[in-house]
Amino acid sequence: MTSKSDVRKLVEAETERLGFTMQLANGRWLITNPDNGRTGEIPLQAMGRGLDNYRTKIRSLLHDHPTKPSPMVAATDLATEKADTMPRDTWWSVEALLSAARANGIKPYVSGGLLHTPGPVEAKPYADMLHAREAEVIAYLTNTTPVTATTEGDTAVPTIGESANVTRIKPRDIAADAEALWGLLREAAREQGDKQLTNGGVVGVQWCGALADIIKAACSDWDALHEKEVRQYLNRTEHTRCHRPRATPPVWWVALEWNNGGLTVTKTTPKPGPRTVAAAPVKTVTSAPAAVAPPAPAGPALRALIGFEQAIQRTEAERDQAILERDETKRELDKVRTERDDLQIRLGTAEVEGEQARAELAAINAVFARYGGASS
Repeated sequence: MTSKSDVRKLVEAETERLGFTMQLANGRWLITNPDNGRTGEIPLQAMGRGLDNYRTKIRSLLHDHPTKPSPMVAATDLATEKADTMPRDTWWSVEALLSAARANGIKPYVSGGLLHTPGPVEAKPYADMLHAREAEVIAYLTNTTPVTATTEGDTAVPTIGESANVTRIKPRDIAADAEALWGLLREAAREQGDKQLTNGGVVGVQWCGALADIIKAACSDWDALHEKEVRQYLNRTEHTRCHRPRATPPVWWVALEWNNGGLTVTKTTPKPGPRTVAAAPVKTVTSAPAAVAPPAPAGPALRALIGFEQAIQRTEAERDQAILERDETKRELDKVRTERDDLQIRLGTAEVEGEQARAELAAINAVFARYGGASS
């Protein structure tokens, strides 16, 4: 937990260094850049990496808002009448937009043909602008021929391929989202020192924290079902594993490198029966544990069979988690037993040394007794 004094020290140091003004209002610090009039709000208390996010937010006030045209453009542009129909973020080039997004903590990359923009919640406006010009950003990041953004009133007729790219609905790519989430966990583990941790003989790194907090901060657009499918994908492809779920915070094992889902899962599955074989044509063959969607003409029996298969998958995941917890408990119990045996050995040694000391003391007393008898 970060105290209010820590937040105050950060705000005072950054505003004084950058020449900003600060004032306390309605339980928040109001930071203002007098050069461009931009204002940011900082709560009095922060959680987790809040101080780093606040430092980034204060520094972002140095730049004009990305949707604001420069005064020179507003005064000399002869096509100001068309500016109302253009996307506001096209005032910036793709390179300038990417630079501003990265300066605010966004780390854009392309995976599976889609643009991913993990980063802090405060930088979500930059992520939205990148996705609004996704085709141009992907072309810039992959060094391919850029796609020129079209505006209202343009009469260019797209080709068949371009029409398909424009009209298709963006799918949910479980593998790509899982890779993005793994990247965030890998970076978080690196910030914690990259402590080595093994999982079934496989070397990885340790990360301590709540996975739900990472997802909530960087992937707020995921629904509960998609989040569950992504987490199951990471678990079954051996990219993440919760070693101590009851710890505070939980302790996770994170794979060193991304394997693109091609890992071999060494778990036995029951031999398929006649009904399972009959349902094979409609089963999606993939390493991700995504729910299998029945075809449109599927009847009640087929839907029930698919639901039964999904229940088996959930049971297997719960069984794997129970085995993991059992093994962890066994390791802790063995450690306690070893410490107890060592303590018993030390106690036995102390008893032997005590007996020897008592015997030596008795011999000394006997000598003194003999000398005392002679003198008397």
